[in-house]
Order: sequence, then structure tokens, then C-alpha cells
Amino acid sequence: MAIVKTSGFGRSWRARALALGAAALASHGAATADMGLSPLRQVLDLEHSRAEFTVSNPSDRIVEGRVSWVDLAATETGYEPAEPALRADLSAAPYLVVSPAHFRLKPGGRRTITVEIKTGAKPPKGERRSHLLIETEASRTALRKASDTGLQVDVRLGMSAPVILRNGGKAAAKITDVKLLRDDDGLLMLQTMIESQGVWSSYGRMVVTYTPEGGEKELLGIRENVAGFTDADQRKATIPLGFVSLAAGELVVRYEGAAEFEGVVFDSRAFDISPPQED
Repeated sequence: MAIVKTSGFGRSWRARALALGAAALASHGAATADMGLSPLRQVLDLEHSRAEFTVSNPSDRIVEGRVSWVDLAATETGYEPAEPALRADLSAAPYLVVSPAHFRLKPGGRRTITVEIKTGAKPPKGERRSHLLIETEASRTALRKASDTGLQVDVRLGMSAPVILRNGGKAAAKITDVKLLRDDDGLLMLQTMIESQGVWSSYGRMVVTYTPEGGEKELLGIRENVAGFTDADQRKATIPLGFVSLAAGELVVRYEGAAEFEGVVFDSRAFDISPPQED
């Protein structure tokens, strides 16, 4: 899901802002700012042709919003506006209908947004994806109080969540380019790439376990909401491990399925860890 605040934006600027927001919040839950949107994603096919999103208003003001579609291409770390040539093969929007197109929420209110496959639609084989786009009308918001009158700005809020449309095929993915790195505090973190190898995108979690020599296996880290999209050559995932060093043992990285892929193991890689070298 993406969330970004903008002021007086046009179509191309809006798409760039939404893409940046999607990249920043790809691994987070529903929005908790002036508006919320959940779940993170929805998947439709000919047997499950209807899905619902919930829009919520946790603010103390009335929210006026509109619903539409935006096509975003997956990148290594997020999304960017899809070029016209890619949209022809990527977009699910021509096969979907969404309602309502507009909504009004009182403070604390909620509204269900329904997405369905159009009656009689015949989606192509494989997978397509569009992002459900929720935009609010501009509201006058205090930016900072620099005087008795303060400074005000007209702010719009935009959020998006992917809707994936499938018709035949399967998902497959491979773990590549695994690295042990250090964060700014000197703690270990694991970075890996996910390479999609099926006609469907993959979705799940990265799980890192470690078994010291002569010891028992322990969980080092989990990264949820990891997707490998077919329109991106690779997707990067980073998992903080929280250790300065590891003793000799075995490190295992697994890409496990979640949601519709729960119980699937897309790929697993094992690595021998050598004893830390003494200075």
C-alpha cells in the first residue's frame, strides 16, 4: 500500500508521488495518518471474482474521497509509474469494476470499497496488476505555527494497494545474491534478491535461521510482505539479524509463501558460517 501527502498535484506528479510512497511503505500495514486502507493487497481470479477493501477515517474531520486506478511498475525496491508499453501487458484495470467511485466519511467512519471482475470479461492467461487508488479532497491543514495566524497548506492524501488478477499459471521464485552486511550500528543484516520465475508473482516472507555447531536451531529474523513481481527482474529484501557476529554454524534463508501461498516454500539456501577471525 502507498500513502503520500501532496498539494495541488497533476497526473504525472501524482503517479511519481504514489510510487515513492509505495516503495517507502511496501513492508508496512494499513495507513494510520488521515485515512486508512486495508488489506495490503487483493487477488482475484475467475473463481474468486470479488474482493473488498476498507477505507477508514481516524481523523477528527470529514473526509471526501474518490476511487480510481493507477498502474505502477515494480522495481528492485518499490514501484514507479508504468510506461505505456508496459501498461498494455500489465494493467488489470480494463477487466475490473470498482464501487463506489466516491465516498464521504465522518470522523471515525469506515467504508467498504468493492472490486469485481467485469461481467463477461475474459482476462488473458497469466497475471495482471493495477493499484486501487484512493484520493481525498484537499483540506486546509496547519503546517507550523509561526505567528498568531500560523501557516496553512491545502493537502491531499493518496493511497494505493495492488489488485492482482490471475487466469491460469503458477508462481515460482528463486533466492539470489545473498549477502551479510552491517547496519549503521555495526549489527549484521542479511540482504537478498528475489527473482520471479513463474507467470504469477510470488508473495510471502523471508525467514532466516541459524544453527551453531553442536547447538539447536534458532530464529534470527523474519521479513513479511515480500513479493517477487513478474515485471521486475529482481526484488530486494533486507532482514536485520541484530548480532555483531555469529559463531561457526549453518545459516539458512527460506522464502516461504503467505496468504494464498501459505505452506509453500519457494526457495531455500544454506550457508556455512566460519568461526570469527581473531585480531
